Amino acid sequence: MSVDKVLRDMVRDEVQRAMGPMAAAISELQAQGAIIARLAGAFGGGAFKRGPGRPPKLLTAGRRGPGRPGRKAGEARPCALKGCRRSARSKGYCSAHYQKFRMLAKTDRLPADWVENAAPGSVKNLVLPRGRAGAKALAESRKKK
Repeated sequence: MSVDKVLRDMVRDEVQRAMGPMAAAISELQAQGAIIARLAGAFGGGAFKRGPGRPPKLLTAGRRGPGRPGRKAGEARPCALKGCRRSARSKGYCSAHYQKFRMLAKTDRLPADWVENAAPGSVKNLVLPRGRAGAKALAESRKKK
């Protein structure tokens, strides 16, 4: 007997000893998956979707379920600001203008025409002061409260 064969046998035995409980748990999970698949077939089938190597998943109607408002996929709505060519993402505004909308609402500087779900191209853009002028304007608007 060679030393190489003895070492290989020792390593194989150690690996089998360490992996034995994990192999048993995996076979038990596979058996439970077969039971779930049989139950799904008994209760109308098609409730689970299987892919190669993936666990069973329940099929859902998606984010827009029946009776929920919203646009269908592929319906691009332009941003509510005049001159903005980007598509609306939230509450009628593109992502950049929605962040501006949130910031204006948070600092109580939201103009009257900036409303949620405004019609496309109906809101006039607001140029905000930057730097020290912006900080000063914000401080003055907070003092007025």
